[in-house]
Amino acid sequence: MLVVEGVLRIPGTEGHYDTGWGLYQALNKNCRLHLLSHTWTEQDIALWLTKRHITGHQSYLHSPEPGPAGRLEALQRIRPQRIGALVIESDPACAAAELAAGWSTALITSALQGPKQPDALAIRPWDDLAQAVERQHDLRLIPHAPEQP
Repeated sequence: MLVVEGVLRIPGTEGHYDTGWGLYQALNKNCRLHLLSHTWTEQDIALWLTKRHITGHQSYLHSPEPGPAGRLEALQRIRPQRIGALVIESDPACAAAELAAGWSTALITSALQGPKQPDALAIRPWDDLAQAVERQHDLRLIPHAPEQP
């Protein structure tokens, strides 16, 4: 499942992300790819995709509303086909809700997007996470003196 807004299409425009285009092409060759959008109807998205020669995906799902609730409702419609399913998402809040609902999720961001709110990208950098894990591991290796009564 590839979310159109923020992954394939630049939100609020007719433009597309080159990265999303490449990702679509790569996944479409080897996977049963479904597209999801809350912005456009099936006819609108079909026209946009056809203009860009983006074809071959399995289906298009229209989300009834933006945000996590709408995404989860749309994902429920393909749940029987979800073996090995991966949701490629651009919204951190939606990604968190999808993970909580049991979906494997990849969060993709673009320098063109920028945060929607000041804390939208309050995700710890990978190096910080790796250092924290290493520090916890080192602390476990340090012998601790027995507690004294």
